[in-house]
Amino acid sequence: MSVREAVLCLVLSASVASPVLAEDEAPQAEQSPIIAAIKDGKLLLDVRYRFEFKTQDGFSEDAYANTIRTRLGFETAEIYNFKFLVEFENVAALGDDHFNSTTNGRVQFPVIADPDATELNRAQVTFTGLKKTPVTIGRQRFNLNNHRFVGAVDFRQNQQTFDAARLSSTLIGNMTVDYLYISRVHRVFGDDHPAGEFDSDSHVISVAYDAGVLGTFNGYGLLLDLEEAPGLSSATWGLRYQNSVALDEEAGIKIGVVGEYASQKDYAANPIDYREDYIHGEVSLSVAPFMAQLGYESLGGDGVAGFSTPLATLHKFQGFADVFLTTPAAGLEDLYGTISFGWNGLLKTDSMRLFATYHEFESGLGDTDFGAEFDVGLAVAFRKHWSAEVKGAVYDGAGAFADRSLIWASLRFQY
Repeated sequence: MSVREAVLCLVLSASVASPVLAEDEAPQAEQSPIIAAIKDGKLLLDVRYRFEFKTQDGFSEDAYANTIRTRLGFETAEIYNFKFLVEFENVAALGDDHFNSTTNGRVQFPVIADPDATELNRAQVTFTGLKKTPVTIGRQRFNLNNHRFVGAVDFRQNQQTFDAARLSSTLIGNMTVDYLYISRVHRVFGDDHPAGEFDSDSHVISVAYDAGVLGTFNGYGLLLDLEEAPGLSSATWGLRYQNSVALDEEAGIKIGVVGEYASQKDYAANPIDYREDYIHGEVSLSVAPFMAQLGYESLGGDGVAGFSTPLATLHKFQGFADVFLTTPAAGLEDLYGTISFGWNGLLKTDSMRLFATYHEFESGLGDTDFGAEFDVGLAVAFRKHWSAEVKGAVYDGAGAFADRSLIWASLRFQY
């Protein structure tokens, strides 16, 4: 018997036992819309095993971690203009902790931030009674644009979620409006870490307009008031543009462009008075199955404070080695290039992608060399619900940033 069938049987048994429903001779579907909402709902299951190896200058021992992350939940179908979702998450290390998880005290090893955890990952209610404007309240995931400012950090085993209220509207044609009020941030470090949660009085707003062949425009604002980390509280306003143009559809040739600018200043209880800029530009050329990208990203710094993105999916930016999870006070400039090859149906897989990226880093203030990094990986999806990934990173450090090398191998099942 499946989990969904078991849940349905329990609800049916309770309904039959109810004196009120027992006296009701109406058809079963009319007796209990709750049963229909459960029957038409969706089981949520996400299991990922990952091996991670890390060597870093300054540590006497290398780190390696075998971890497995399991998420189990259920989302109902719509009932009386409401949908309900609950999801639990467990992260467990297999074998001895030969790494610093940030909570296990094994500081002789480099950090691999996947601590053991068992927690409520999501618990949300969505009201669908407003035309094209769902409202979601509760613990939830949220990704803003490309995750540069707000993201679920899905790379780490423990996901980042938010106790929040969200309104998302597509009422106006080609325009999407999002508003998110965040009362608490549940970070990847888990509840046992002193910085595992941030009490928050924060606001995020995004307005995206799809102009068709002219591209997509997105304006956004973040007012972050983080009680446990006032130095990360900030007000940010930005504009992002993205477009892709097909030059030859038969040959699969197209070009893409991304341009983004944001301005940030101190906000709420931040003790530092600063104002810094963010600039991102990227161009790409695709000749299927090949793609090449060249990009530049700059986060400003004045020597005291740097442009900060504390709620971002940081692993996606400035290299897989995660050297620059916090922007240096002198700022950071990242010039990078990526090449990738993608295939569909190769070796009986659904999709396969091979990629490599090179980064050159330096400070924004004073042009100090911050080192370079080379990343490479292979991602495969197969048999509808399965995916696997192998990737590595080598960071050649400079100045205060130590050399390090990492290897990951993972296998994931999603239903």
